[in-house]
Amino acid sequence: VFALYGARLVAAFAAAGHTALAYQIEPGEPSKDRLNKERIEDFMLAHKCQRDTCLVALGGGVVGDLTGFVAATFMRGVPVVQIPTSMMSMLDSSVGGKTAINVPAGKNLVGAFHQPRRVFADLELLN
Repeated sequence: VFALYGARLVAAFAAAGHTALAYQIEPGEPSKDRLNKERIEDFMLAHKCQRDTCLVALGGGVVGDLTGFVAATFMRGVPVVQIPTSMMSMLDSSVGGKTAINVPAGKNLVGAFHQPRRVFADLELLN
């Protein structure tokens, strides 16, 4: 997804006077885990992200769940914006506020409720 839309999104933030950092994960359910959560948090800390940092989840349900959970827990909660790129994430995971990661004991067992500040569902992203 980032290869298709990421550069444009980062450029749009820059044009609006905002700094945008990009962090990519491997596609698929295995990426929704503690290790990737930790890596994202370490990336954010290394780049001096603070409580006013807003996370943007550009991708499907895995990206939205993982990013939302990081947002819910980083510095006790930072804003998140969802830009879902799959039909399921547009209709379900991006708007419900349910965020979670998978652990060895099962799927979505560690998580939090954290509503996104905004959800931008663009049907053109489904093409």
